[in-house]
Parts: sequence; C-alpha cells; structure tokens
Amino acid sequence: MNRHNKTLVTVFVAIIIALIVITITNGSIINSALSLSSHQGKLETDITSGANVANNSSRSSLTATSPDPSSSTSPRESVVGSNTKLVNNKVVVLSFDDNRIGDFTYAKPILDKYGYKATFFVICGKTTDSGAMNWQDIAAMQKDGMDIESHTMTHAHLNTLTQSQLNFEIGGSKQCLATHGYNATIFAYPYNEGSNNPVVVNTVAKYYDMARSGTDPLMFLDCKGFTKHPQTDCRTYTANDKLTYANRYAIRSLSFDILEIKDSFDNATMFSNFTKIVK
Repeated sequence: MNRHNKTLVTVFVAIIIALIVITITNGSIINSALSLSSHQGKLETDITSGANVANNSSRSSLTATSPDPSSSTSPRESVVGSNTKLVNNKVVVLSFDDNRIGDFTYAKPILDKYGYKATFFVICGKTTDSGAMNWQDIAAMQKDGMDIESHTMTHAHLNTLTQSQLNFEIGGSKQCLATHGYNATIFAYPYNEGSNNPVVVNTVAKYYDMARSGTDPLMFLDCKGFTKHPQTDCRTYTANDKLTYANRYAIRSLSFDILEIKDSFDNATMFSNFTKIVK
C-alpha cells in the first residue's frame, strides 16, 4: 500500500472516529490524542482534581476539558463555544505526527471540508526532508486554525538517549519551533516511547504543559478506569515517587500506526478492527 493511500485511510479513520465517539453518551473520556491549541487560548479545568504534581510546583495547570456539574454550559460548548448543545461529555481530538506532506495535501482538505481542526506534531529537524511539510506548509496550516506542536528534533528513540541528548531532542524542538513563531506547549513521544520513563518525563516537564502517547484506545479525563492501572486522580507521581500510568505527561490515545502495522495496511482489515475498537 503506497504512502498516499495510507494517508487517506488514516485520515478517513480519524474522521470516522470523531463522528462516532462524539455521539456516544455517558462517561468522561477523551479519545484520540488529547491536545488543545495553544494558539486559540487555554481552557483551565479541574482535570488534576486538585492533586499536587510531585516535584513540579511550577508547572501550569493541565489544559483539557472536564464536565462541570454546576455549569449550565455543555462540555462541547466549553471547548468550541458552539451554540449547539450535545448530550454527552466526550471530546475527540485529532492529531497527526511527523509533518508528512500528505498531512497538507490529503488530511487538511478533508478536515477543512468537514470543519475539523487538528493538532500537527512537527519533527523540527526534518522540515527539509523529501516528502515532508516545509515551514511554508506548516505556516499555512496554522493560519487556517490548525495547531502546531512538538515531536522532537529528529524523531529519536528517547529511552536510549543521555540527558544532554534528551535536552536537544525535547528542549531543542521547543526552541526550534519558537524560532519559527510557534509556542509549543504540547509534546508527542516518538514511537510512543518515554512516557513511562521518569528521566524522559522530567525533561518533557521542563518545557511543556502536557504530552501525548499513543498507547491506549481511550483516555479518561479523571485518569480513572484503566483496569490494569488503577488510579484515583491525575497526579504524575504517586506518594512513592512512581510514575502513574495516565497523567498530564502520559495522555493516552489510539495510535493508528499500531493498528496499520498490525493489519499489514490492509484496508478492509483495518476498518473492521477499527470499528471493533470504537464499539
């Protein structure tokens, strides 16, 4: 299956999941990558439920959406200011990694057609590679309301790096984006590696408000509900200084890379397995 067809399938699946999950009722779940635009203003909410994040007193509040029983505004309205009230408290956020040119030529026109915005996680050192979005493309994305965020300098395996290398990949990416006019406050882990590594997480926390990993079909806003990883809140570290499974630096999402590889990029099989996941 060629790169263009893979891109189309990924975009199609991403949009379908948005349409399906938004219509599901009950529960406090974010599906797909939870990331909010730093260019469109932050939504300060109670996702951390008042829990202190160990060793991180200077970190900003996690920006996300969470139901407020005392509010007359629907969850959907709190996100986009829409006049349309929905009868659920689900949020779907679409994101695309690696700044491939297909994001611009295939994904963006489909998103524009249906009125969706998305987050694009950019590998800052690879904007001149063959088949990549360049800075002109990225600027056009942001001009049309897309969110531009950080995906390291070179897409390295973070768990294999020294501290100085981590500073370059993680902090250097933030500085690189800033140089081009983008205030990146969200980070995505390459290969979905690093969110369970305290050294990596602590480095990410120096530069970003939150980070996304593609290692679970659903993200629970209150960080509860993960049966294999029971939690009571969204703090980053437990009282024993152990990393929690889900927190502001381990925002869980469904990775279509994993789905595509598992299904050998077969369209029918990918769509069948996708619908099973959603249901």
